[in-house]
Amino acid sequence: MDGEDRLHITLKNRSGSWYSTEVVTEDALGYGDYVLTTVGRLDQIDPKAVLGIFLWEYGPCWDDGYLWWNPYNEIDIEYSRWGDVGSDIGQFVAQPWDYPGNRDRYDAVFGVDEVVSHAMRWLPDRVEYRVWRGGPEAEVTSPQIHAWTYAGPHIPRPESPRIHLNLWKFQNTPATDQEVVFQDFTFVSADGQTGVGGGDSHMPSPAGRLYPASPNPFNPNTTIRYDLIRDGFIEVAVHDVSGARIRSLVNGFMPAGEHSVAWDGRDDGGAGVASGVYLYRLRADAIVETRRMVLVR
Repeated sequence: MDGEDRLHITLKNRSGSWYSTEVVTEDALGYGDYVLTTVGRLDQIDPKAVLGIFLWEYGPCWDDGYLWWNPYNEIDIEYSRWGDVGSDIGQFVAQPWDYPGNRDRYDAVFGVDEVVSHAMRWLPDRVEYRVWRGGPEAEVTSPQIHAWTYAGPHIPRPESPRIHLNLWKFQNTPATDQEVVFQDFTFVSADGQTGVGGGDSHMPSPAGRLYPASPNPFNPNTTIRYDLIRDGFIEVAVHDVSGARIRSLVNGFMPAGEHSVAWDGRDDGGAGVASGVYLYRLRADAIVETRRMVLVR
C-alpha cells in the first residue's frame, strides 16, 4: 500500500444485515515490527464498532492442553469505545485480555485526514507497542501518542500467527456504516530486513546497542552499558514487567561511543523497589532495545 493505493475496510448494513471486513496476509512473517498506517479520525469510530489490528493464528484444535498458555496466540491494537461513549478509544492487548496485566488502554484525538502509525514489535521475550502521528518513517521525529511494552506470560508462540485487520460490530448496531482507511503496511523483520507494502518506507539503521547488565542478578547495584553509533538524544529507563516506568536513568543528548549508567534498585522517587524481574530499555532514534535484569533483595 502507498499514498495512491489505499485499503478501505468497512462495516455496512445491507437490507438489515451487517457485513464486516477482514483482511489477512497470506504469509506468516515471524518476529519483527509490524507497522500499519491509517488515515482519518479513528476516534470517531462508532462506539458499537471495533477496529482490530492483530497477529493471530488458527489453532490446530480446541484443546485446553494445547491452548492454555495463549488460547489465541494473539496480540492486538484495537480502537473501540466498547459501547460506552465515555471510554478511551484505544487499547493494546495480549490475549486473553482479561488476564491481569494483559491490557493497556489509552485515549487520543485524531484530525481529519490525519496520518497515524500503529506498531507491534513482536520479539521472543516481549511485544513493544507504539502509536505515533505520521507515517512509518516519522517515529524518529513525531510526538508519540502512546507506548507500552508487554513482557508477560502470553507472548505469541513462535509458530505462524499472521497479521489481520478487521472492522466488526460490538453489541447491537452502529448508528451508521463505518469505514477505516489504511495507507501503508511495513514489516521489519527481527534481523532488520524491510518488506511488505510500504514502498519507500524503511527503518533507519540501528543507532545504538544495549548490553547485558552486570552483575545480573544483582543487589543492590548493577551497571548498564550501551554503545551509540552517532550523537543524538537517547533514553535509558527501567520498567517493571507490566511496562510501567520505574526509573529514568538517562534522558537527553549523548555523544557517540561507549557509555554506562548504574541503577541502585530505586525508583524515580528514591524509594527502593521490590525483588523481581525488571526491564531496561535503550531508545535511540527509532530503535528501541530492551533487556531483562533480576533484583534480589
